[in-house]
Amino acid sequence: MSDTPWYYADHQQQRQGPLPAVQLQHLLGQGQITADTLVWRQGMPQWEPLHSVAELAMTAPTPVEPSQDPYAAPASAVDARAMPAHAPLVDEQQAYAAFVGSNFPVYRRKWRLDLAPHGQAASATAWSWPAFLFGAFWMLYRRMYAQAAMWIGALTVLSILETLAGASDSVSLVVTVATSVAAGSVGNYLYLRHAQRMIALAQARHPGDATAQHAALAGLGGTRWSAVFVGMAIYVVLIGALTFLLDP
Repeated sequence: MSDTPWYYADHQQQRQGPLPAVQLQHLLGQGQITADTLVWRQGMPQWEPLHSVAELAMTAPTPVEPSQDPYAAPASAVDARAMPAHAPLVDEQQAYAAFVGSNFPVYRRKWRLDLAPHGQAASATAWSWPAFLFGAFWMLYRRMYAQAAMWIGALTVLSILETLAGASDSVSLVVTVATSVAAGSVGNYLYLRHAQRMIALAQARHPGDATAQHAALAGLGGTRWSAVFVGMAIYVVLIGALTFLLDP
């Protein structure tokens, strides 16, 4: 059995771990997780139900022995602790999991994919702290390059307008906070739409081949720190050039 640490999604779809495989099996034996709990470790392309991972597979829980008391109320034939904590991944969710990567349980909850099979979830517009705090740099980290470019372009235009209008520091602060709030408000929606476009692209390139689609999505999605650093460098150069050109 591999010594690589494991992660699992709890009842609220929050990522837990890292922990060794032995402890994961102990949680299964104690009923704290089930065979349908999503698990992931480094090297896996996406989250998978525990029962589908060969190295973690265990025998199914044994039925609870019926009471020997003839006057006792009938007991359930199966231990209630062994019931699934959440629905297993369906085909479409496998595509989302392959695209998002290790943080999929978080976005599965935010997008309410279990309640909306086609991903059109009301919570897609839920608040995003990463987008609020980091804006275009979070978009670059999530490989949303077109969205990041448009966001940086909008911020650049706002900076030019502020400079030309001679806006005060307080006005500039209000504009900065407003743009951050806007990013936080639409961040999860933008990421969901981006994921849906990439899924549609992978399906068009590999019709009927789920394995090839998931491999393509793993290459298109995930995260990339190098894009953040390149974006920072471009942004600094752009702001420096604007400051030089607009400085009276």
